[in-house]
Amino acid sequence: MRAALAVAGAMLAIVAVSAQPTASRHAAYASLADLPDWSGLWGHGSPLPDEWRRNPPPLKPEVAAVNAAGAAGATDGDAILSRYCRPLQFTGSSGGFTEAVEFLFTPGRVTLTNEMGLLRRIYTDGRALPEAPDATNTGYSVAHWEGPTLVVETVGINPGALYPNTQQGAVPIGTNARISERIFLKDANTLQFDIVTVAPEVLTGPDRRTRLYTRLPKTTPTEITFCADYDRSIDPESGQQRFDLTPPADLPPPPSR
Repeated sequence: MRAALAVAGAMLAIVAVSAQPTASRHAAYASLADLPDWSGLWGHGSPLPDEWRRNPPPLKPEVAAVNAAGAAGATDGDAILSRYCRPLQFTGSSGGFTEAVEFLFTPGRVTLTNEMGLLRRIYTDGRALPEAPDATNTGYSVAHWEGPTLVVETVGINPGALYPNTQQGAVPIGTNARISERIFLKDANTLQFDIVTVAPEVLTGPDRRTRLYTRLPKTTPTEITFCADYDRSIDPESGQQRFDLTPPADLPPPPSR
């Protein structure tokens, strides 16, 4: 009898121990219900180049000259930078005019993605920013909640990532860039991003700007791409079309009417 009771007690102890992780996970997911409602898709209606013209960033003079020369070189809507697929890179803009953004809340992390495939993992588990992070296309982001506001710090940004994005005249953001964001609901259907970009190689001081996203009625994201993958009709050196329109020497003349 004592042996049976001992075995039964051991079994109950094992069950209790094994149930703790499950209960902890359930509690962690239940706590997500206390976070603000950022569900659905959010769109930013203003093209980033237009925003830059209205509110220019504090570019260093030599960088501004490169930017202006590149922008003036755009001769058609198919800018060279858009003709070949570049990896999506975060330099302060998570999406907007052409691609809506979407959030996924999970314990210890907020995941932000957009319709072009940008994927940002923002850790909210209390970890500190790494002192010497490897540079990546989306950087290394940690965050904490201040009430209903998500406060995000991002470092480890690829120094070759184009700032502000792959528009004509964009420049590499350079090393030691750091981006701070405060994200919160301005009202039930407006999400506000207050963004501060520090990029010592290209800016004379912090670039401060606010972006407002509106909750969109559509429920399914759209896959968006403007890439021309492996298009051999485009010269990779110049970015220009390389169709050879010269007729062969032995081509007979067109028939006369």
